[in-house]
Amino acid sequence: MSVAVAALFAAAPEGSPAQTPPTVTIKASRRGFQPSAVSLRRGETTHLVLVSADGEHCLAIDELRIEKRIAPGRETRFDLTPEKTGVFAFYCCLESGEAARTERGQLTVTE
Repeated sequence: MSVAVAALFAAAPEGSPAQTPPTVTIKASRRGFQPSAVSLRRGETTHLVLVSADGEHCLAIDELRIEKRIAPGRETRFDLTPEKTGVFAFYCCLESGEAARTERGQLTVTE
């Protein structure tokens, strides 16, 4: 399943409140990430919310220098404003063996 975040918001008219960036929730489990494919736009901020279905996990994206722990029963939230385009692998940096092969996904950043 892929989540696409398009240019959802036009510039706010002067005097009106600023628009809130879109939110993407990613659930980590021993069976992998849901969604396993996320699409963002370069230069646009997105709120990412990471949750765990079954234990401690992490989300790492080496090329973007991101590593976030995901604790059970607690949300990990952060803003991401990608500055370069491309396809970037993400994975759980706590897993090894078979679990490491299933806990993977990809982030696509377009213009």
